[in-house]
Formats: sequence, structure tokens, C-alpha cells
Amino acid sequence: MRHYFYPLVNEVKNYPWGSYSALNQRFKIPNPDDQPQAELWMGVHPAGISQVGDEDGSCSLAELIAGDKTAMLGRRIAEQFGDLPYLLKILAAERALSIQVHPQKAQAQAGFHRQQNNPPDYNDDNHKPELVYAITPFMAMNGFRQPTEIVRNFKKLNISSLEAVLNLLALHPCAETMQAFFVTLMQLPQDEKQKALTRLLDEAEALYDANLASFIFRLRQHYPDDIGLFAPLFLNSLTLQPGEAMFLSPGTLHAYVQGVAVEVMASSDNVLRAGLTDKNINLAELVACTVFEPISEEQLRMAPAKHAGWQHYDVPVEDFCFDVYSEANNLAIQTTSAEIVLVIDGHAVLEHASGKILTLYAGKSAFIPASTRDWTLSITGTLCRVYA
Repeated sequence: MRHYFYPLVNEVKNYPWGSYSALNQRFKIPNPDDQPQAELWMGVHPAGISQVGDEDGSCSLAELIAGDKTAMLGRRIAEQFGDLPYLLKILAAERALSIQVHPQKAQAQAGFHRQQNNPPDYNDDNHKPELVYAITPFMAMNGFRQPTEIVRNFKKLNISSLEAVLNLLALHPCAETMQAFFVTLMQLPQDEKQKALTRLLDEAEALYDANLASFIFRLRQHYPDDIGLFAPLFLNSLTLQPGEAMFLSPGTLHAYVQGVAVEVMASSDNVLRAGLTDKNINLAELVACTVFEPISEEQLRMAPAKHAGWQHYDVPVEDFCFDVYSEANNLAIQTTSAEIVLVIDGHAVLEHASGKILTLYAGKSAFIPASTRDWTLSITGTLCRVYA
């Protein structure tokens, strides 16, 4: 029997930084064992494959797609990617994630192949560009500040071990001096690091503005002696309001700090860490994958193209596209590739000319094959649509 909409059953990731209540209260996702619920995954990545179920039985989304890739993915996506090329998540952070960077595709392929008999730094061979769409106010650090800002912020701390490299960065602001500064910071002698952290925490309110100080103090709650406490001084520290979005290219150093958001990315779980973590930091690999160029907050934030009842975010990669719909009635949509829709709040009705109807509520999602073609959407609330 042919189906046009496949409701998804998705895996919850119980990482320590997750919220104990956000997914349960906002999306009615059960939490019977009172665990930190960090992420809800929608896709076919091996680390968390969605399940589909209907009157014909249940199977994994990966099995469904493998049964007829042309019908499920569309010919173009089947030929270009061979499988669903993106991963959709709801992310609920109660405390900061590790400061991290994601590799370019060629770096991921080489690193994944290289490590086969070594402790892993790579979980797969794919790159990981990603978009974040805030559901609640969402605190994040993303991309290097301008060199002049970095120098000014660190000069206030009078860290003798950093004086020479800060002077070099001030005189010759470029990728090479930014990298030299970052590596020197990451390798601070323990006594110098501890003295600088003590001064940072004692004087943050006096030395820095309220926004910057709030980031530092939030990080201190769970990582009091971590090198990552310096991150707000060299990374852009911003808070997305609900409905705002930002994009991260591979190679961009970043950390999500607190809040609930939709996250969509290429189908990858590659992370190289730089702080705010108890896990291994491979500094050489991290530096090789990091782009040491400043980026402004204005460049990070995405301004969508607005249409009647929906918004389109122009993502500069081929792995995924991202649209948001709100308060629409019988809006005509044409599906030409594999899609996942997720209700962020309220409820949505998906209807096909065949008479098939699917109703979804907040936190629920569905896979829509390329072969579905034309259908209509009615939404009271907000829904996001991911496709390629």
C-alpha cells in the first residue's frame, strides 16, 4: 500500500548537559527515569535512526528509504547523496555543550579513514554545516571576534604568558596570528591558567559588560576550572530570541550554552572539542579543522525570505533546506525530495489529494517521500520543514 506521510518515532539522547524538563513539558516527551534529555534525533544517522510505523507494520526510516531510494529520496538526491543527507534535532541545553568545531568534508573523510585502528576523533566521514532556529531564548558562542576585541578583552587580565602573542595579534591581525594566540591560550601553564581564571571570575563584572559577564558566570556553574571559561572573550556571545536563526559553516568554533532550539545539519556526528568538557581534546586535529578568521554577529544571524504563511532560510549548502510555516490554511506544497516536517508548537494537518490525512502535534514529526508530490498544509502554531 502506498503512503504519503510517515509518522516518526525518534530517539532521545540523554547527554549530561541536557534539560530534565524542557522536552517533557514542551513536547510531552516521556522522561520516566528523570534523565537529562538533551536531543531528539530525526533522520538515518547510525547513532540514532528514526522509526516509522503504520498499519503495514514498523521499520526503521533507513530501511524504508533503502526499499526504493528513487521514490523515497527523489532521483537527484538518490544519485548525489545515496541516502537522507540531513539530520534534524530538537536540542534542549540546560548547561553549556563543549566548545567544538566540525570538519570540512575532505577532513572528515581523511580523518575517519585514518583513525580506523586508533582512538576515534571522527564518528563518520561527513562534514557538518548546521542551522540553529531558536524556540526559547538561546545562548550561544559562535565564531571568532575581531582581533581588536580579543586583544582588548585579554589585555584587561594581564596574563604574562599571553602578552607576546596578543601584541603580535594586535600588530598583524591575520589567520596565522589568531591561530598562534589560540594555541598559546590552550597550552597555558597550569599555574598561569589558574591565576588568570581566578582574576577573570573575581573581576568579570568590573572588567566586562553585563552580557559578557553573564556568559562567563553561566559557564562557571559547571566548568569552574576549565580553559573554556575564556571563550566568551574570543568568541561572539549572542542570544537568539524565539524565531531567530543562525548558520554555522564547518570550521567555525562554537558552543551552545543554554536554551531550546531546532537544529538541522548534514547527516554527521563529528565533533572536535576545545573546552568545557571532560572528554579528550586533540589540539592538533582541532587546529587543523578550525578556520581562524573573525566573523561578525550580523554575519551569523540569518534573515529569512518571507512569504505568505512561511519563511525560507537560504542555507549555503546542498545537504538541506529549511522553511518555517505558521498560521497557514490549506497551503499548497510540492515535495520533490525526501522531507521531514516537525511541529514546533500547536498542531498541523497534512492532507493529500488521495484523501490521506495526518495530524501532528507539538514535538511530533513525519517523513514525506519525494513521490508524495503535491499536498496541503494547515498549521495552527509553527512547523519547520527540512528537505534537500
